[in-house]
Amino acid sequence: PRPWWWWRFWLGQVHCPEEEIALGPACWLWDYLRRSGSSGFLLPLSGGADSSSTAAIVGSMCQLAVKAIAAGDETVLADARRIGQYEPGAAVDDAADLAGRLFHTTYMGTVNSSADTRSRAKALAQQIGAYHVDCSIDSLVGCVVALFTAITGKTPRFRVDGGSSAENLALQNIQARLRMVVAFLLAQLLPWVRGRGGFLLVLGSANVDETLRGYLTKYDCSSADINPIGGISKADLRRFLRWAALHLGYSALAGVEAAPPTAELEPLREGMPPQSDEVDMGMSYEELGLFGRLRKVTRCGPVAMFRQACQVWRDAYTPQQAADKVKHFFKFYAINRHKATVLTPSYHAESYSPDDNRFDHRQFLYNAAWPWQFKRIDQLAAALPQQQQQQQQQRHKCQAQQR
Repeated sequence: PRPWWWWRFWLGQVHCPEEEIALGPACWLWDYLRRSGSSGFLLPLSGGADSSSTAAIVGSMCQLAVKAIAAGDETVLADARRIGQYEPGAAVDDAADLAGRLFHTTYMGTVNSSADTRSRAKALAQQIGAYHVDCSIDSLVGCVVALFTAITGKTPRFRVDGGSSAENLALQNIQARLRMVVAFLLAQLLPWVRGRGGFLLVLGSANVDETLRGYLTKYDCSSADINPIGGISKADLRRFLRWAALHLGYSALAGVEAAPPTAELEPLREGMPPQSDEVDMGMSYEELGLFGRLRKVTRCGPVAMFRQACQVWRDAYTPQQAADKVKHFFKFYAINRHKATVLTPSYHAESYSPDDNRFDHRQFLYNAAWPWQFKRIDQLAAALPQQQQQQQQQRHKCQAQQR
């Protein structure tokens, strides 16, 4: 059956959820970009669903900007020429060319990365028109491990090589955190490399489900300047990928959506299954989405969530199985609560959000030019000397009358 909003969508009154993802965050990114004074974005593009969704949203942003310019929007044209550093009077009529000027992507591979994700990242960047950098960070990882060995006299090993869980997790986190460092380095210097001015904003790509569960490395590539998918679930992102492959013209997204989600932080060994996000989390993304809605939207605690889960899963799991899943979620939800306090500012369009910093209703994005406020300051500053002179004359007059 068609969803409840279908008739309104048919009449052109609302967008379907996939269109909302393509349009809402894209407009948010453009508004941030034009007001921040930066000259573009940099995205660590892994070839996975989350970062590819973020890349597609930036591509949608460029398409929307070109459409607005074609419709005669002079403000968008002026902003695009300034941000893209076009020649005066140059036409801005190609979304891929605009993306090539302001959108930068980088694939930061290691020995644990696959050729599939590398090729998907490159193909998607080419279809969008982004300036893409493919690099290996194995040398950095090796230096950090060597430093640890020099300090402690011990060398950590992955689980598949006989290491403990602590060693295995630490070696994964080294890779993730070094990617964040390299991303910010590239964001500062890629414009210089290309002979351009300015700096780039780093885009994060952590979805709402993994953030709520805490399935991310603190201060890895989820730590960025802004995150356009921070309020979007994994299930919605996968539907968006299928939609965008057809409607945005980025066919590489179909291969991204079909691939199983994996962090690619552990080495592959013959006879061993590849790393899987759902196995690492101990729950499926469908289950995680349910937990997230019950926790953030309906405000369920462990007991209330268990009761709700028993109803939802009455034909799939026994009460004991449901209890184990709920307890597993809340265990890691509690352990990883500290990560929620340092989340990258995100686009939020619904109450399903893990962001702990939403109680301060002042916006976090301000126009760096402060046009009205600075103009008012200039007006007051210009009028102040005359006011002071009038006040001084009034004091002299009062003193004369008192004599």
